[in-house]
Formats: sequence, structure tokens, C-alpha cells
Amino acid sequence: MRKNRTIELLAPAGTIDAFWAAAEAGADAIYVGLKHWNARAYARNFSIKECGYLVEWARHRNVKVYVALNSLIRPDELNDLTKTLKELSAINPDGLIIQDLGAFHAAINIIPHIPIHLSTLAGIHNLEGVKAAAKIGAKRVVLARELSVEEIISIASQSPVEVEVFIHGALCYSYSGFCMASSFRGGRSGLEGRCAQPCRLKFRQGKAEGFFLSCNDFSGIRFVPTLKNSPVAALKIEGRMKSAEYVAEVVKAYRMVLDAETPSEKAEKIKGAEEILASVPSRHQCSGYFSEDPSREILTPHRSGTSGKLIGTVKRKLKSDMMMVQVLSKIQIGDVIRPESSRHREEPIFKIKEMYSETGNKIAQASSGEIVYLEHTPDTPAGTKLFRIGSDYLNQKELWKKIKKECNKKSIRQLKENSSYSGTISVHELLSDKKSLLKKIGKNLILKVASTKELPAAFNSPAKWVILKASIANLKELANTRLIKAQKERIVLSLPSPFLGKQEWEAPVKWFVSKGFLLWEVNNLAHFEILERAAGDKEIGVIGGPRLNVKNACSMEFLSQLGCNWVTLSPEISKKELKELSKGPLPALPIVIVFHWIPLMVSRLKPKLMERKAFRSHRGDGYYYKRSGQFNLIFADSPVSWFEKISELEKMGYKLFEIDISEAPWSLHKDLPRLLSGYKRLRSDKPYSEFNWGR
Repeated sequence: MRKNRTIELLAPAGTIDAFWAAAEAGADAIYVGLKHWNARAYARNFSIKECGYLVEWARHRNVKVYVALNSLIRPDELNDLTKTLKELSAINPDGLIIQDLGAFHAAINIIPHIPIHLSTLAGIHNLEGVKAAAKIGAKRVVLARELSVEEIISIASQSPVEVEVFIHGALCYSYSGFCMASSFRGGRSGLEGRCAQPCRLKFRQGKAEGFFLSCNDFSGIRFVPTLKNSPVAALKIEGRMKSAEYVAEVVKAYRMVLDAETPSEKAEKIKGAEEILASVPSRHQCSGYFSEDPSREILTPHRSGTSGKLIGTVKRKLKSDMMMVQVLSKIQIGDVIRPESSRHREEPIFKIKEMYSETGNKIAQASSGEIVYLEHTPDTPAGTKLFRIGSDYLNQKELWKKIKKECNKKSIRQLKENSSYSGTISVHELLSDKKSLLKKIGKNLILKVASTKELPAAFNSPAKWVILKASIANLKELANTRLIKAQKERIVLSLPSPFLGKQEWEAPVKWFVSKGFLLWEVNNLAHFEILERAAGDKEIGVIGGPRLNVKNACSMEFLSQLGCNWVTLSPEISKKELKELSKGPLPALPIVIVFHWIPLMVSRLKPKLMERKAFRSHRGDGYYYKRSGQFNLIFADSPVSWFEKISELEKMGYKLFEIDISEAPWSLHKDLPRLLSGYKRLRSDKPYSEFNWGR
């Protein structure tokens, strides 16, 4: 039985043996994913029925279980989502981890008794965001990983809800919830848990070559005593794709330090924990954003970011599923292997199931220097390096038998029969039917620009609205610009995201509202908090921006209830999803971006790259790097254009179209006449990408 502790140690589990290992090693809580809708889609994950057993088994040990529903929800998945929420009501987990605002809206209406934890993918990185999350009903906020210890403690000390922070595991180059690189290159969205990790690739820029965007792993073990004495509610270990062996060792290390009391004991336990963590398969460990120089600590272009222990190399492939291996370190049946080839791509992970000696005898293990043959392996070329990243920790079938046997069958049955949910709620009941609004408006163009210098040309365009990035520099210039009433009525000020808590936004927003600027675009939950305080009793119009990642009607409904009359759909959306979305009630007017060059990654990390000069992976994918204020942006090598799709979009019912030239590797101001002509002629000038349109 766990003692009452001041701070929660939260562990990952993608498999049953990892779940067992986490509990045995001392985790206070464990988070798991379902088969669908979680940000680790490639983990094995669990069914609803399996989660029911886990929740019941863990509850008797005073261990909490949180279920991750933290991926974006597609428009055709809402009915299945409501069904899943009803089933979760029956097993009653200790919390749900949610990213998508539509899933959030559905959950608070269908299962209000289950606490919602707002996922790190929701992009909460300041106090205003935490306060906004609390107002909409979140009981806990998982802060973005890109924060320092000081920023975390400052937010937690003023937060109206629990705050959870990552303490160990993998780091992404981009801010949490702001990366579209995997989706752009292959339709595998990181926001849907299917990231292909393009940031891990080797790139070349001119004569320079390296892993410019690949991040080391984060270990915050030395900061545990500081965070333990802070208002932070939980420390999260990342790794639902990790083996049970890894989970057990990492949880053990952090448990040691958390339970230490005296200064001398803490120092001793930290030293012991660091030795444990050094032995687990991982990339090079660093202090991440807790360090004084995160870019230097996290980014090491000379290192591939390889995880695991090198155990051998492939001498040659004998047939499609058998490889001949030179053993460099002890291996055995059950080891989980990650290949690293010269093909500069993620090779499939496999488990050693059958192994033979040079003489053809079946063997269970092999030592350094031996030649072995592995069956049931992926097709990888000779020279491929093999890294051990884990092994079978416990027999999974036996563990399930043990857990089910220990569970009180009567309690399991009662959980299903005595669900806190009663009645039925359909998707239609969660929406306000405003589809008729589309019939009341005509086709309109919206133009988004980068600076006040572009306003004259924008005002001379046929755009109904002109959206201006509300950067501090732009606001200062706009304050000194004379505009007539008609121009003010056409301007929409777009609040930027991410932005750090030290920046002052409420005062300038309040000033502009008082001067008659009554149209605003929000791109983060924090913006609602700022606008609410700044607007006072003034009635303002609000557009939900592209960084809110909206794909479904429930998300639109939720934003509508927060005051959004219009919602810009996610840049990741596809033709199929647009068609599906247009069928149902639309609680707010949808805006479709038909031209943009939005950055695929937004980071606090400064890579060793030159601006305005393309860099490419060995697969040929091209990118540009740009420094913008305190952020580092990575762009694709071409913009996205749907000019040729506008007729199809109109047939679906969409009438509000946006050209966004506010973000690009360089200014697009001189390209505006050409783009307006392309919009009018329904023609896209090459080079351009259709992003996910046909995927």
C-alpha cells in the first residue's frame, strides 16, 4: 500500500508487463492508452475491458490509473468517441488525459464525474493557459516540456488546478502540440500519435551534415528535491513505447530520490539513481530545459540520438526474414531490438524469437564474438547496427491471469452494471445546429499578413478581413498608424502562440479594444483568458485560429461556447475529413486556409543551421530554418496551396477562404498580387504542396 505522498510519481505503461513493473517499482499512478485516440498509437495499448481490470487491480494497491485519449479526433470518429466515453464511465479510471477540445467537450458532458487532465499537446505553457484550462473544467494541466524549473514553479504556485510536469524521457525539437512535420511529409500526424520522427533524420546544408534537430533524452533526477518541495502535483515519466525493464528501472530511480528525507540521504540517492538511469537504454541524457543553455544541452548534431545498447551488426541477409549477425554483446531470446541502417529512416523494431548457432543448433543466448542467425526479422541491409532496447520482463499471459484472479469479480461486474452514466447522449445532442448560417453568407476571402507594412496592399485587396499578427512590434506600429473606421472594422488582430509568461499582453489588448479593434484571433486557450479580462463589457468578435487544431464539430461547438463565431480548421485536415465535417451541424462558421507557409516546427532550441538556405534529409525532404524573435522555426521547402480545390470546397458548403502570408521563410509581401490572381483564377503556381488534401 502506498503512503500518502506530497507529490505523485506517474509512470507510463504501453503493455501489461510495463504496467506491473511500474506498480512494483513504486509508481503512485500509471497512465495507459486505449487502442485508439492516444498519442502513442504504435504502443500495444489496452482495450476498455483490459483497462477495467487494471483500474480495479491498481485501486486495491492505492495506485491511480489515468487513461490517455490525447490525440486529435477526426470528424467521422465522434460517434465512436461518445461510445468509448460511456464505456470508460463504467470502469471509472482516476482521470482522462485529453488534447482535442471536441473530446474535452464530449467528456465533460457525458462523464463529468471523471477528472480531465489537459494533455501537454494542448500547448499550455503559461499561467494564463492554466487558468483558462481550469475555467473550462480541467482538473489537472500537463505543462509543455519546454519550460524551465523557475517557470514551472511560478506557474504551479499560482495555478487554480493541479500541475503535472515531465521529469524523464524523450524530448521533441518542437513545442508540444506545434509540430506538423510528420504529418506534412507522410500524413502521419504526431497530434494523432503516429509521428514518424522526421526530426531524428540526418540532414545536409551545404557542406555541413548532422542530426541538427535530434534531441537528447531528458533526465530531471537532480531537480526532484526542488520540485518535491514545490506546488507541482505530479512528476511524469515519458515512455509508453518503452519496455517493462526500462519502466521498472526508471521508476525505481525516481522513487529512491522522492523518498529520501535528509540532505545527505538525497545526495546519496541521487548518485545511486543516476547510476541506474545510466544503465537503461536511452539516448544521451541531459538536463533539458532545466539547464542554463538548453540548446547546447539538448541538441548534439554529431550524435544520431540512438537509443539502446549496441549488441551486434548484420553481416548479411540470408532470406527475407533471417539475418546473420556478428554478436558484440550478450543477447538472448526475448530481447527487443532496434535496427539502425544506412537507409536514414526508422527501421522496424523486432523481438528475438528464434536464434541459431553457426552449426544450426537452436540456442537461447549468445556472447560477444559469436556468429548467430536470427529468424523472423525485418528486411534490413548488411551493415545494419542492432541495438537492444529492452527484453521480455515478465510473461504477459501469466500476468493477465494473475491480475484477473486478484481482481474482485463482483466489483468488476458492479462497475459495469452501476455506471455513473445514465441515459444516452448522441453527438447531435452535443451540438448547437447552426448549419443554416452557411446559407446566409456569401463567398469571402480573408487575408493574413505579417506586418503593418503590408496593410496598405491588404486593404486594397478584395479581402473581407485582414488578419494582422499581433506581435509586440506590430502593435506598437499599429498604435501610431491612422486608420479610418472602415479599415478598423476589417482588421483582425491575431494573438501569437506560443508566448512566454513574462510577456505582457493584457494591457495592450485592453488598449486596442478600447480604440475600436473588436475582432481577434485566438491560437491558444491562454488567449481566452487574456481577451476576457481585456475586453471587459465590450462585445468582441473572436476567430478560433489554426493552432487550436480543430477537425471536428464538437471542437467547433466548444469554441463557440467560449465565444468563437468563426473557427479556422486545422492545416492538417484532409479532403475526406472536410467532406465529412460539412455533413453535420456546424456550430461556428468554418474558415479553410487555401494558402499558407506555416512553420512545421516551433522551438526554443537554436539549431546549427543557416537561415534562408535549404537543408535536406537523405530522403530528399527539404526545409528552411528561420529565427523569429525568441523562437526558431522550421518550414517546408514549399508552401501549401489549395487554390485549385476551391470549387470542390464550395460544393461541400465552405465559403470562407484564407490566404495566409504571415509566416514564411522570407517575406511574401511581393508575392501578394500573384497569390490574389491565383485565388481568382483557381490556379496554384509551382512549387507547392497539397499537404494532406488527398491523403
